[in-house]
Amino acid sequence: MERDDVLPVLYDLAVTIGSEISVKPLLTRTLQRLLYHTSFSAGFICLDVPPCRKADGQLEVRLDAVVGDFDLIGVIGKTIALPCALICETAGPETGQAALLSALRCAQTQYRVYLRLPIDHCGVIVLLAVERPETKLPLTTMLQPVLAHLAKAIMLCRNNDAHTSGLINQRDLLEKVFESSHSGVMITDAEGRIVEVNPAFTRITGYASDEVYGRNPNLLASGRHDHEFYREMWDDIRTSGHWEGEIWNRRKNGEVYPCWLNINPVQDANGALLYYVGMFSDISKRKEAEAQIHQLAFYDPLTDLPNRRLLIERLQQAFAFGMRSGQHGAVLFLDLDNFKTLNDTRGHDVGDQLLSEVAKRLNKCVRDGDTVARLGGDEFVVVLESLSSAPDEAAAQADAVAEKIRDDLSMPYLLADYTCHTTPSIGVVLFRGQQQSLDEVMKFADTAMYQAKTAGRNTIRFYDPVMQAAVEARAELEDDLRNSLELRQLELFYQIQMDNRNHPIGAEALLRWRHPVRGLISPAQFIPLAEETGLIIPVGLWVLRTACAQLDTWQGDELTQNLTLAVNVSAKQFRQPDFVAQVRRTLAESGAKPGLLKLELTESIVLEDAEDAIAKMRELKEAGVSFSMDDFGTGYSSLQYLKRLPLDQIKIDQSFVRDIVTDSNGAAIVQTIIAMGEILGLNVIAEGVETEVQREFLDLRGCHAFQGFLYGRPVPIRDFEARLKEENNVRL
Repeated sequence: MERDDVLPVLYDLAVTIGSEISVKPLLTRTLQRLLYHTSFSAGFICLDVPPCRKADGQLEVRLDAVVGDFDLIGVIGKTIALPCALICETAGPETGQAALLSALRCAQTQYRVYLRLPIDHCGVIVLLAVERPETKLPLTTMLQPVLAHLAKAIMLCRNNDAHTSGLINQRDLLEKVFESSHSGVMITDAEGRIVEVNPAFTRITGYASDEVYGRNPNLLASGRHDHEFYREMWDDIRTSGHWEGEIWNRRKNGEVYPCWLNINPVQDANGALLYYVGMFSDISKRKEAEAQIHQLAFYDPLTDLPNRRLLIERLQQAFAFGMRSGQHGAVLFLDLDNFKTLNDTRGHDVGDQLLSEVAKRLNKCVRDGDTVARLGGDEFVVVLESLSSAPDEAAAQADAVAEKIRDDLSMPYLLADYTCHTTPSIGVVLFRGQQQSLDEVMKFADTAMYQAKTAGRNTIRFYDPVMQAAVEARAELEDDLRNSLELRQLELFYQIQMDNRNHPIGAEALLRWRHPVRGLISPAQFIPLAEETGLIIPVGLWVLRTACAQLDTWQGDELTQNLTLAVNVSAKQFRQPDFVAQVRRTLAESGAKPGLLKLELTESIVLEDAEDAIAKMRELKEAGVSFSMDDFGTGYSSLQYLKRLPLDQIKIDQSFVRDIVTDSNGAAIVQTIIAMGEILGLNVIAEGVETEVQREFLDLRGCHAFQGFLYGRPVPIRDFEARLKEENNVRL
């Protein structure tokens, strides 16, 4: 290169450097021009070269640009080890250069000379050649102005790359969000023409992007919103710069669906409107889920009627309306008669069908503003509103609706090819405003319904204060019964059992309740209450323990040591899983002889779950306990199970004994029971024996054990034992 050629070269290099805005093309094009003008065959550029510590050492550098050598091009961007002398020092003699270049292991070409051009505070350019190009000019000095210009260009390009990279990353991120968003996005220009949509828009609406470009978003309108709705929407956008809310749109296939929509305008730096951006999501599933949750929370799943929770809300609203209007309302509490029998005989599927049909008929019997609810089972409640402000007229109106309900529900039902008949018992109570509490109204209606049941079913009864007083008395009696054990108010009476020689053979323990205020309460009054409330379980256990303790006491007296003691067992008590263990434990703790304890069971207890009953009875029989079947013949007897039961005795019910002499049917039944007992090897005892004629009749036909008023009434233990001593003295 001659001196006259330098200026054009420098100019060409300056133009090349100044035309680039990014580092990578700047380095590559600069290197290309240098090789072209200097006739070197290859070259590389390293930026950010660390300072050299040892002239004879190695330096880790990164190749930022390479031209002319395919092997070196393969390591662009990678870090390689090069001699410090090659990177940091001025080129020496040609022989020395060849030795340095031999360390360039990543290049297959055997370079012998190089030219090192430092870039001010930025890095270094190394030009490589097999032979030194012909030139008389000091290239390092001549190219220094261009390299200074290159250093400034590198700094400017780096800044630009950093800024551009941020913009590109931001653009890529926004594009990914736009493309992958689950929400539909629609962008319109200032005139409202659609200019862009995302894939979610197509998925939700069914419209492809090319089908909506240039069109107005009103192509999605469902027709459910009036002009006023849209006017308010655009007023909000203009005043607050935003609108958000629920809106119904229409898909391409015509399906109308709910969505949640956000609309925001986009403006330039001067505030001029550029675009509108709408983002929306299909909320159909959410709305369906909300509807299902509401249905489950407030409606009965079988009949779709309001449940107890919604009924309470409706009643509260009715109370508030009555307070404002002065009009009466009414609650009709109804229960289906004999529904349990239908369920037990025809199955729950048929029972459910009946309840669904009842719900439909009830809805037809009332006005739109009234409420029909199902509380559970076969219990329904009807709330009537806007009745007359005059009590007698309101009662007549409520009675008319109740009569219509009674008539409609009494019509036949065709259920699964089975014609069913049922009737309702309906209790009615009036209310107005807050004269009674909600709980009181429901309680009064329930009470009235039970009055209807008591009156013979298929009837209507209005709430009667006298009946309420009876219910409250029953509740008080229940509370007293709960405390009776703790207060030691219960006691056992004993009724003697005799053989045909007038010898005492045992007794039946009968429960009595001696109340401090009410006096001696009849078992017929409190035993059913104990059964209903479950109190019969702790009470029954107390009876068993007391009876066993008495048996143990009798062991010390020759007069009583051979007497058996019969104890009645309730159904709930017998069905307890630990009943056998209770009896065993009670016998062990009391010390009573198991052979003298006789447990009396009814047919219904045994036959309801015969296999379980047989298993329990056998366990206790092994322990020495005996069994008697009480009230034999009054229930549904099954000879198939009767012959398998480990019984010791059957007891003829007093209802057969009472008219045994005058009622031929009763006499025949008694003789059959006695004969059955003989065949099965069971003892037979008759209860309710009150006359000598009855005793003789029974004795002649093979029943030789008796219990009844002929021998004595149930009495406290001291009277019973006194009676035994008298009998013994008479015999002596």
